[in-house]
Amino acid sequence: MTLACSQRLFKMPDIAVVPRTYGPFLTVALNGKGVLDIDTVKGCALGMAAHPGGGCYGECYARKTAARYGIDFTQSVNRRIHTNWHLATICKAMAESKLSWYRIGTSGDPSQDWKHTLTIIRALRHMHMTPVVVTKCWIPPTDEQVAELHKLGATVNISVSGLDSDAELEHRLSQRSRFIDAGIRTVTRVVTCEYGVSEWARMGKEKQELLLAFHPVIDNPLRAPSTNPRALSGEIILTDKPKSTGGGGKRISLHSDSVYLGSCEKCPDQCGKTGGRKMKEAPKLWEEKVEYEYVPVVLESEYAEQIATLALEDGIAHRAARKNMQIHSAIVCKVNDEFAGFFTFQNNHEVGEFCLLQSVIDPPHYTVERYQDMVRAMLKQNTEDYPALITTDPKSKFETVKMFESVGFKTNFQSGQFHYMATGDLQRVRLKRLAHMTMVNVWNSTKGEWLKIKKEWKQLIEDAGDRVGVANASYATRGGCWQGTNGFANVVTGHAHNGNASVLDPAACEVILRFFMPTEGKRVYNPFGGGVQFGFITGSYGYEYVASEIRKNQCDANNLICSDFKGVEWIPSDSSTYEPDGMFDLVFTCPPYYKVEKYLDYDGEPPEGEINSLPTYEVFRDTLFAGYKVAIEHLNEGSFFVVMTGDSRNSKGGYHCHEAETELFLRDNGLSIYNRIVYTEGPFTRLAQAKVTLNTRKFPKCEQKIIVAYKGDMSKIGERFAKVGRL
Repeated sequence: MTLACSQRLFKMPDIAVVPRTYGPFLTVALNGKGVLDIDTVKGCALGMAAHPGGGCYGECYARKTAARYGIDFTQSVNRRIHTNWHLATICKAMAESKLSWYRIGTSGDPSQDWKHTLTIIRALRHMHMTPVVVTKCWIPPTDEQVAELHKLGATVNISVSGLDSDAELEHRLSQRSRFIDAGIRTVTRVVTCEYGVSEWARMGKEKQELLLAFHPVIDNPLRAPSTNPRALSGEIILTDKPKSTGGGGKRISLHSDSVYLGSCEKCPDQCGKTGGRKMKEAPKLWEEKVEYEYVPVVLESEYAEQIATLALEDGIAHRAARKNMQIHSAIVCKVNDEFAGFFTFQNNHEVGEFCLLQSVIDPPHYTVERYQDMVRAMLKQNTEDYPALITTDPKSKFETVKMFESVGFKTNFQSGQFHYMATGDLQRVRLKRLAHMTMVNVWNSTKGEWLKIKKEWKQLIEDAGDRVGVANASYATRGGCWQGTNGFANVVTGHAHNGNASVLDPAACEVILRFFMPTEGKRVYNPFGGGVQFGFITGSYGYEYVASEIRKNQCDANNLICSDFKGVEWIPSDSSTYEPDGMFDLVFTCPPYYKVEKYLDYDGEPPEGEINSLPTYEVFRDTLFAGYKVAIEHLNEGSFFVVMTGDSRNSKGGYHCHEAETELFLRDNGLSIYNRIVYTEGPFTRLAQAKVTLNTRKFPKCEQKIIVAYKGDMSKIGERFAKVGRL
């Protein structure tokens, strides 16, 4: 027998290597990022079935880790507590970790078996550590299981991504809502990417931007190799981050430079954990020496590099590392003569405000009390007693609403989860509230903050009317029909509210008054004065207000409502010829649209000369402009003329082009058109009309124009009007 034959006879058969499954016993592991992982389920049968091969997004790092160890990740295994000794071993490891929370869902989805997951959480509840459950909710929990999660004090992370299908997102966001409704601390954990250019990438980016708005949110960037098909096609852009911490590789798709890539120990998100046990501090051999040092300019100080480094590590305060931000001042926290934290600020004498900027205390040195002391040390630098301002970031563990309330701040206004806070009388910073509400030249009167301010003024006007016996003060004598029988109230309820009368939006009045009254201004003139709103708000701010109005009933009602204000008066007169006394610092008017409203006096008839009853649009326009011309003559140099107006259609359906003619008139009379503002209203009123008018290609209006013209040298505006300051 030859050697070759011998080898053939005795050759061992090929044996397929069968991957093993995870073991059935619960384990505790402190992973490389510093997170305490206690997975109730290992492996992800449902995720791998939904996305064969690579798992979720084709890049499941838990699957890759399992493959390296020869484990079949397509098999889900419940991890159980075997004996009391086993439980005691787990609890000992948890206690030794010195952490206040643990995570479930690192290498398997706990939704695979909610009943089992809850059994494990109950068994560990005596450790007083917050369980953080990370899940894609492949299997939704029952209502009873949701209630149990709440009872056990769990935090839930719903894992989603712009890479998910619409059906997956709809399902997971609906489960998110269930957890929130049950009172569970719920975090949107978004796997993010930097998307390239393609239709697929555009859709992914749009979904990602939507998901990042579901606060609170954790930004979890995708890690993928350069061989990823989407990376090769350029639809996903990868960046090398060799110093980043965490599994899944060092090539990361970063949609934002501020995404945190460090260890969990210093991560501000902490997987959304809240509550949990309070760890006992180790006994100290000596008292720590804590100092708070004032630094006039960060950029010129010995702390510039340390502040920049800590700011970048923190992520949220990363702007403090920029040179253009280091021109400001800071309070530096020092512990035992070593740099431990900072709070940058700007003492803005030009505007008269004290702005709190970015802050961090290095986690090993952080306590609530120490942070409060640093804030108090900084506020001592506000020697002029300016309003101190801070915008709290919901992601920051330092800059919380509760913390700043404890040192005397109040919320000026809120946008989402961001609180814009200030010290002292909030009226001193109200202009910032108005600025945030408007910001650009499209003013949306249906937004929450706008509606809140509008409601506040409406209540004040109604209360003033009640005191003097004027019923329905906001609509007093407004017997118009701005929307006629097609108004929203008629369409929905079958009857008009307040006769479908149009009234001036008091929130718009306040914005216009505050932004277009000079710093030294005192007097406002309103030709074609109409309703009470602008005069009431002008009087509330202590300015004089003169309005000419042809209807005596309107003048009488307005004067009664504003009787508490000195120097506020409606004068019964024809505005086209009336000559007011003296000069004014602001002219504002909001005339009617032609032939849209009908204004009546005490006798039930329009007064002679009432512009909306004039025979033609041309006569209406010329009469209106005659009143404007008088107003311009009584407007001081360096002042604004503001017209809130709109257009109406002629008998053939074409627009009169009144807005354009108003601009041309103001320009031809020596004024400069400075702003064109679009004031938008809710579209609901017009939607019923659209069902008919769109057949003739007529799109119903849901906006008005605010034309802002200036008399004088526009280069001087910055000198005559108050600075808005930092927004």
